[in-house]
Amino acid sequence: MQELEKAISAERKARGDIEILRQALEAFTSRRDVDEIVSHLEGFLMRLVPHDCSAVCFFEGEGLRPHSIKGDSGKGTVAGAVINDPVFQREIREAIRPVLLPEPGSGLRVGDSNAPVESGKFMVVPMRAGTRNIGCLTLECREGERFDESGALLAQALANEAAIALECARLTGEVEKLTTVDALTGLHTRRQFNAASLIEFRRSLRFRLKLSVIMMDIDRLMRVNDGHGRIAGDTVLAGAADVCLRGIRVTDLHARYGGEEFCFLLPETDQKGAHILAERLRASVAGLRFRTDNRNFSVTASFGIAERQSDTDSIERLLERSDQALFKAKCEGRNRIVLWTERVGKFWKPG
Repeated sequence: MQELEKAISAERKARGDIEILRQALEAFTSRRDVDEIVSHLEGFLMRLVPHDCSAVCFFEGEGLRPHSIKGDSGKGTVAGAVINDPVFQREIREAIRPVLLPEPGSGLRVGDSNAPVESGKFMVVPMRAGTRNIGCLTLECREGERFDESGALLAQALANEAAIALECARLTGEVEKLTTVDALTGLHTRRQFNAASLIEFRRSLRFRLKLSVIMMDIDRLMRVNDGHGRIAGDTVLAGAADVCLRGIRVTDLHARYGGEEFCFLLPETDQKGAHILAERLRASVAGLRFRTDNRNFSVTASFGIAERQSDTDSIERLLERSDQALFKAKCEGRNRIVLWTERVGKFWKPG
């Protein structure tokens, strides 16, 4: 009778474990955010393999970076801090099955067969996406409990499903980044900027907030391409974009608006504030030094600024006015800043 009850209990547990894995797979495949997937992984892991503390870690270069830590193992490990342990990295990168250890820190003994020991208080579970490990889970029991091979296999099944979902999220993020961020400069694409700037323009209208635009153009970039080569021109674009990104606020919108033209939308900023920022960016670009073929050279940039006025009825109109001011800055000698006025609008001639 006892044997029958044990068999029935074991069957119920097996069915329960299968249901948890099914729910986990459904949760993972419906998410594209790394933090959400990791959160689900931690929740389902606790249901399948009870433990006192755990960490979800990803490989980063030659190191291992804890992404999320639950509980306190007493090791002082901090999420985000890269762990550099060559032996640990090599063993886990190559493992295809969980590794169970008698105690934390007792040393990994994976061996050629990758077979776990019978039981242990510390478990390392490789997270396999296809044929490679993207990281690992570490679990620790501290209050008399121990992990066994059955729990290790459940943890492995869960870790692998999560790893595939995480890899999909990473690839999706890379694809999305290609459509929203210019690969050379790190600035947003014009398409992304147009969508975001329209939202910001409508917000400024609704709440009667200041809004300004800075249009920037790197002066005579064609001469750099002709005199130093197109690679040097790309270096200039990347360098100028870098100082601009470090110079603007987190709330400012940015874009590579044209070949050598950058655009910055400044929420809750008037023309005076935009001028101060533009002058800082102008000086930063002028202060850059480039070297190619044993020759040093520098570049300058021109800026046009426009603030939303009561008659500015669209974001396109605001951008057009900043472009008109930029055109005047280039006509007046470059390496300068021009603020849009009615007079500037009359000076500009289309085409």
